[in-house]
Amino acid sequence: MFLLILNTVGFNYYINYIFPVLVTTDLNTLMVEEAGEYYKILHIKSGICRFNLNGKEYVIIGAHILHLNDQDKIYFNDVSNSTIRIILFRPKIVNTSFNFNIINDPQNKLTGAANQDLFYLKQFKHDSTEDIKILPLMSINSTILEHKIDCLNNLLTKQDTLSWPCLSRSYLYEILFALVRQGELKDDGDSLENYSGHSKLAVDIIYYIQNRYNEKISIDSLVKEFHTNRTTLHMDFKEHTGLSINQYLLQIRMNMAAKLLRDTGLSLSEICERIGYSDTTYFGKVFKKTLNQSPSEYRHNYR
Repeated sequence: MFLLILNTVGFNYYINYIFPVLVTTDLNTLMVEEAGEYYKILHIKSGICRFNLNGKEYVIIGAHILHLNDQDKIYFNDVSNSTIRIILFRPKIVNTSFNFNIINDPQNKLTGAANQDLFYLKQFKHDSTEDIKILPLMSINSTILEHKIDCLNNLLTKQDTLSWPCLSRSYLYEILFALVRQGELKDDGDSLENYSGHSKLAVDIIYYIQNRYNEKISIDSLVKEFHTNRTTLHMDFKEHTGLSINQYLLQIRMNMAAKLLRDTGLSLSEICERIGYSDTTYFGKVFKKTLNQSPSEYRHNYR
């Protein structure tokens, strides 16, 4: 019975289908023995939270993410005024060939798409340090992440569409993608105080794009959002990243599109909507120019 608590069970379109993803607010779920067979994402929205992680005491204030792998042990001592939601998922939901041994084996023989998919789980590896497991969030990141978790939770609890498993999986991918990108920025952020003004602006834009790549983003809208001018925007971003803003945005969108094509059954129009395109024909041309394959060819070759 405990195992079912940690999964979502189909009750509408797929009766008794076991989908190894769950969203819950019940911290007792982390104490269930079978929780060791799952990765856990804890979204701490606000408040003061005191906990013991792998024998070390932590106190955090405000929005944070905790990444917990199958070996991590956590005990909460004080969660007063804290709002916490937990996502539990088995690694095979990201790629069917994944298990804990493969993910943590530096000599694994994964190739192609499977090797690319390891990117989404890098923060759950056994050798991840606590500063990677505990990720502070900016308010905008926390709000956008909360929206994605809401979408995932609504699909799991309502199951009101035939494609709820595919859609749920796609939202989990988006959440994982956002978090691993935030983790990479956190590494850079340790030296933010040493950046010149142009580099700090570039980092702010990177945060913005990575959290809003599914929206319409233009140079003019960025100029207005960051109270700068087009010349400064272009020069500073290119100097810090080596890419233009449009090149960087394209890279983010194509990475997510490739993942959704490989690992979900979402239609092309649904994928376009999820990554910020309104025209499937234009998206197809851009995708083929970037990856040298049409979306349908890519799906056929890598799914």
